[in-house]
Amino acid sequence: MPSQRRLRIYVILVLIVVVYILYTTSDARQPRSQDFYAKTVTAMNAKQRAQADADNAEINQKLKKAENAAKNAAERKFARPPEGVAGVAGDRILGADEKTVAGRKKMKTTAAGEAEAPLVLTEEEAAAKKKADTEKEAEREVDNELNGILKRSPIIIFSKTYCPYSKKAKRILLEKLKIVPPPFVVELDEHPLGIGLQFALQKSTGRQTVPNVLINGKSIGGGDDIEDLDKGGLLVEKIRSMAGKRVMEVGRRPVS
Repeated sequence: MPSQRRLRIYVILVLIVVVYILYTTSDARQPRSQDFYAKTVTAMNAKQRAQADADNAEINQKLKKAENAAKNAAERKFARPPEGVAGVAGDRILGADEKTVAGRKKMKTTAAGEAEAPLVLTEEEAAAKKKADTEKEAEREVDNELNGILKRSPIIIFSKTYCPYSKKAKRILLEKLKIVPPPFVVELDEHPLGIGLQFALQKSTGRQTVPNVLINGKSIGGGDDIEDLDKGGLLVEKIRSMAGKRVMEVGRRPVS
């Protein structure tokens, strides 16, 4: 059986061998780690240089485009008219046989250089043009009047004085209900633009007949529709939901 001394010597030798192996293997790994680190840094630097070169190329390309655009704009601005062109009017180049009159109208010239007479409309053309202009003016007037009426109250009743259905709608909305602000009534048979207003309402609401009751510009129907809503107990709630905050109070008046 080996002595204690020999065992100690064996243990010391084993430790020396282990330390030697660890030392040699660490020295072998260190150059590989350093080489990997160096390669990684080199690759990152190369990528950054490539990105910087691409950015510089893009910036130079944009600057060149902007420079060319400014140059072309300057050339167009100060370019002389080609031969055979008399000048420029607005955005259009005038022909050699045209010239401006009072800075606005363009008139063709004859071979002798005299201005031709302006175009003259026939009686039928002039009458048609006048009629079209009058209709446009009347349509604008009706639209302005309708917009002004819609601002008078959140509820508008378009009515006719002799219409029994109009009377029924007005009785319910003006007498049975208390609405603040009260509905505004437009009697189309008494209004100077009544016919035009009725056609405008047909376009905007799809209803040509009266009465035509509007809440915030939207039609809720005529006399029978108002009566059905009132009998079903839905009229007050419909007014509240459609008029919103524009109606401060709505409810049934007490029966006397």
